[in-house]
Amino acid sequence: MTAQEFKSNITTKRPRYADSRIPLLEAFSEKGSRNADYSRFGPIYELYIYAMMLGIKRKTRLPLPPRNLTSDFLELGKWKRDSSLVDFLLMIIFTQTEDLSFDWNELEDMEEEQLNKVVSEVITLIEEYANGGLEYLETLWQKGELDTSHYMFIDLYKNLN
Repeated sequence: MTAQEFKSNITTKRPRYADSRIPLLEAFSEKGSRNADYSRFGPIYELYIYAMMLGIKRKTRLPLPPRNLTSDFLELGKWKRDSSLVDFLLMIIFTQTEDLSFDWNELEDMEEEQLNKVVSEVITLIEEYANGGLEYLETLWQKGELDTSHYMFIDLYKNLN
């Protein structure tokens, strides 16, 4: 499998999120919008990516609940079309080498079944880091600790230890 085929296999997947996170996603994003006001994200996937980054920075992976308690996003490859966003997202995930159970040098020689497991692992990492970040945001939101300043999300990320 070539690198492009590997990427294509990943970008056709639809990451999931916990249905219990829907109120948070709706509160801080504009579903179906390309942009939003200063304290909200535009499309939901932007908040999802931000939450994934929070999860990575906090080193917090949280498994999703069973499939019947989750919803699917749009395919990864359709997020922010004609942009490098998904490439950057994948590069960030691929830097989490301690969380990946495969060796990059072995990918080229893997059978299709093994490659499918790797792709599944990559999607699971995205989902679990995003879920960890969403839980953190939800906790702050429920405690009333999220302000609505112009730089709320930037400041929150910057001030994480």
